[in-house]
Amino acid sequence: MSEIPFAAEPRWFVRWRRTLADARWSIPAFLVGCALAGLVMGAIWFLGAHRPGYTVLEDLGATMDERGLASLFAADAFFTLLVGILGLAAGIVSWLLFRNTGWWVCLLAVLGSTIGAVVVWQFGLVLGGSGFSERLAGAGPGDVVPVDLALQAYAAILVAPFLAITPVMLFSAFWPEEGAPPTDIVATEGVAAD
Repeated sequence: MSEIPFAAEPRWFVRWRRTLADARWSIPAFLVGCALAGLVMGAIWFLGAHRPGYTVLEDLGATMDERGLASLFAADAFFTLLVGILGLAAGIVSWLLFRNTGWWVCLLAVLGSTIGAVVVWQFGLVLGGSGFSERLAGAGPGDVVPVDLALQAYAAILVAPFLAITPVMLFSAFWPEEGAPPTDIVATEGVAAD
């Protein structure tokens, strides 16, 4: 009896299956890493965001000057910067870890960066606390009561997935394929010499 020879599985299929087997642990680790980075960025947002205050007047009214009103959005700008950095980092790390999984790398980059941005937002709010109305009610004339940390423009959360997908698209276009021949210029034969 002779055995029927089976064709070996294509090399790309073996590599893809091995990548998915490794992904059982690397995908949760990546998502947890994005959430932990979000915690760090949330603490930085809380510590670094400028919060203007209302000045309590003699008639117990409260006012804020124009500069203070304009700086209400400084916390949003700082948040946008932080989640942009987090998104870029998530995109680069997802490409390095999951580039052999096909289109899943895009999904993981967007998912991880969105998780990180939401954690930055919520953890910053938890650290910032609330109770502005109670602090304002208990303040006396001349006191300055800072506002609570808040995100005024919720669209700033979308900066993270947008900046996460950007390096994935660039790397997929320009990253050399594994096993591809080098793209050096090869001298052609038959060139006439002088």
